[in-house]
Amino acid sequence: MKEKRLVEAALFMSSRKLSLEELRKLTGIGALGYLEKVVRELAEEYRERGSAIEIVAEDGGYIMRVKAEYIEEVKDFAKEAELSKSALRTLAYLSKHEGMLKSELVKRLGSGVYADVKELVKAGFVKERKSGRSSKLLLTEKFKRMFRVEGK
Repeated sequence: MKEKRLVEAALFMSSRKLSLEELRKLTGIGALGYLEKVVRELAEEYRERGSAIEIVAEDGGYIMRVKAEYIEEVKDFAKEAELSKSALRTLAYLSKHEGMLKSELVKRLGSGVYADVKELVKAGFVKERKSGRSSKLLLTEKFKRMFRVEGK
């Protein structure tokens, strides 16, 4: 089920909890009850395989995290990324929607993408090309080399 894998990828990339509404916008699933079922099934998959990762409902949203019993042992592996998690989330979305207008990206992911796009442009992963009152967002050669994207 593609929607379940998309939810999984979004939770993995996000540094914060995601609401059902945000996941609805991402997946296109209109029925929030069905979407909630998809998230619960995904969380159950992680539980059943005894994963060190868990998906939990927290304050009206969902978050993927390392289980508490593993934190102490693995915390030294956490490094500061070249990009913020929020910018990585936006970049992942853009990798599937290259050429999207910034205004459309804001409608889908929220106004926080303005800072993300600025960070991505500064890092050399995205370039902006003026298109009417907005900008078209395009992936750069640096992005394609770093993430081994072929044929784009």
